[in-house]
Amino acid sequence: MAKAEVVPLRDPRGRVGHVVQTVRDATQGRGEDVRAGAEAAVDEVSSLHLRLDRLMALDKLKSDFMNLTTHELRSPLAIVYGYLSMMESGMLGELSEGLREAVGSSIQSVELMMQLVTELVEMARLDETRLDPTREPVDLAVVVAEAAVRVDGSERHHVDLDLGTGPAPVLGDRGQLLRVFSNIIDNAVKYSPEGGEIGIRLRRPGRQVAVDISDQGVGIAPSDMGRLFTRFGRIVTTATQGIGGTGLGLYLCRELVRRLGGDVTATSVEGQGSTFTVRLPGKTRVVARSAT
Repeated sequence: MAKAEVVPLRDPRGRVGHVVQTVRDATQGRGEDVRAGAEAAVDEVSSLHLRLDRLMALDKLKSDFMNLTTHELRSPLAIVYGYLSMMESGMLGELSEGLREAVGSSIQSVELMMQLVTELVEMARLDETRLDPTREPVDLAVVVAEAAVRVDGSERHHVDLDLGTGPAPVLGDRGQLLRVFSNIIDNAVKYSPEGGEIGIRLRRPGRQVAVDISDQGVGIAPSDMGRLFTRFGRIVTTATQGIGGTGLGLYLCRELVRRLGGDVTATSVEGQGSTFTVRLPGKTRVVARSAT
C-alpha cells in the first residue's frame, strides 16, 4: 500500500515556491518492524533457554554435591557415635563425672548432625524424583500408636492418645508415615514444658483420616507462621533458642504427605501451644481375599 506525502518548499522570505510530492510503500516499514520484532523475540527465547540450561546445571551440581557430602559424612559420624556410646556405657573404662557429662553432650551433638544428614538426604531425594511415592495399604492408627510409644515413656510429659475405634486405612509408605508422625510428636515434646500434656487424636472426617497432635508449649507467633513449613525455616525466639533442630523436619513432613494427596497444617496461640493436623485420603475400597 502506497502512501503519498506533500512537502512545501519555501523561499528565504517564507513564501511557498514549489511543492514536492513523495510516495513510499507503507507496508515496507511495517514489514521491517515485524522482522525486527521477530528477530528480537528469537534472541530473547534463545537467551532464556541458555539461562535455563545454566540453572539446571547448577541445580544438578548442587544435588551432586549434597549427595556426596551427606554420603561422606555418614560413615565418620557413625564411627564417632559408636565410640562415644561405648564410652558412655563404660565399655572402654570408667569415666569421671565431668568426662561422663562431656561424652553425653558430645553424643547429643553427633545425634543432631546425624539427623541433619538424614534430612538432607531425604530433601535431595524429594528434589530429584518426580515419581509417585509408594502407595500400599497402611493402618494409620497402628502407625500413630507406634510413633506415640516412642514418647509415651518420657517422664517429662504425658501423652493422651485417642485413636477412636477400628482401623484407619490409608495408602502410603509405612516407614515414611512413621517418620512424619514421629517428627511432629517429637517437636511437640521439645517445645512443651516439663509436665505438659501431648494430645494425639485420630479422626475420620468423611473420606479422610485426620490426626491432631496438640501441645501446651511455647506456641508460634502469627508473624512466624508463614515460615513454619519452609526449608530451614526454624523459628528461633528467646523461648526456643536453646532447643536444637535443623528446620527441615516439618518441610519434609508436609512434602511427603502432600505427595500422598494429603496435607499438614498448623494452628497456634503464642504462649499457649500448637496443634498440627495431618490429613490423608482414606482407603475406602478394600479387596477381600478368598479363603483357601
